[in-house]
Amino acid sequence: MGFSRLIVVIGLVFVIALAAVVGSRMSAEAMAVVVGVVCGVAAGIPTSVLLLLAMSRRDRRRYDAADRGVPYAGSPPVVVVQGGAPQALPPGQYAGYWPAVTPGAGEQRQFQVVGDEELARDGWR
Repeated sequence: MGFSRLIVVIGLVFVIALAAVVGSRMSAEAMAVVVGVVCGVAAGIPTSVLLLLAMSRRDRRRYDAADRGVPYAGSPPVVVVQGGAPQALPPGQYAGYWPAVTPGAGEQRQFQVVGDEELARDGWR
């Protein structure tokens, strides 16, 4: 028996002994939770393996197609058309645009604190 097998056997004995000690001290409800978690993880392993196999096959097909020079058929080529200089708009009002605020026509704004009437009575605005 090699050194690595000896370490594996000692590790398994330790895990089994730990499980026996912890299992003997747990209540029935806690043991049910642990068994449910273990069964859930065990049920997820085959699904994960199948998903991993399917994704690796898809990637392998994509790389094989790229090696043969065939473009990936999943997305069309991107075409960028550069335009010339932007056209300037003539001066004036245009539908769809906010009118420009004339400078200097501002009024003093009035604020009121909602929910604190004492401040409003004292002149804080």
